[in-house]
Amino acid sequence: MGFWFPQSAFESLYLNPKMEREKQIYRVTLVGSAGNALLVVFKFIAGVVGHSSAMIADAVHSLSDFITDIIVMVFVGISARPQDQSHDYGHGKFETLASLFISLALFCAAVGIIASGAIKFAAWLGGADLASPGRLALWAALISIFIKEILFRYTVRKGRELESSALKANA
Repeated sequence: MGFWFPQSAFESLYLNPKMEREKQIYRVTLVGSAGNALLVVFKFIAGVVGHSSAMIADAVHSLSDFITDIIVMVFVGISARPQDQSHDYGHGKFETLASLFISLALFCAAVGIIASGAIKFAAWLGGADLASPGRLALWAALISIFIKEILFRYTVRKGRELESSALKANA
């Protein structure tokens, strides 16, 4: 390439298909994490201002999505490492392990949402008044559905293209 950038370094950074795959997975995950971070703040504010515990629970779900984005980035970085003495076939299985952690994180978020809903429902059965959500919560839900659908389609498409189990699980 040039005297200051040896050919071997150029090849390893830009011509190595495994590195290119890793960069694309990072790019997709960064887009998703940015969307999820914005949705966490947006849904939480809409839930509090709009008196919607469902929207606050959805903000928690978006937070779990943000956390799974971080899991993908960490484990894809590990899985891209070449083989070494303790990993004869490389580190590729770490991406599969990321899928397991993503599943567990989403399961925990679901349990938390169910528990929160059950507590509210029990309070309602006991005669407690529940605040009616405002229009802001409705609009936040509609905007959230639209954004999450776009993020889902983008992530699952790239997960299939890149044959990434972690991206598909995160979608």
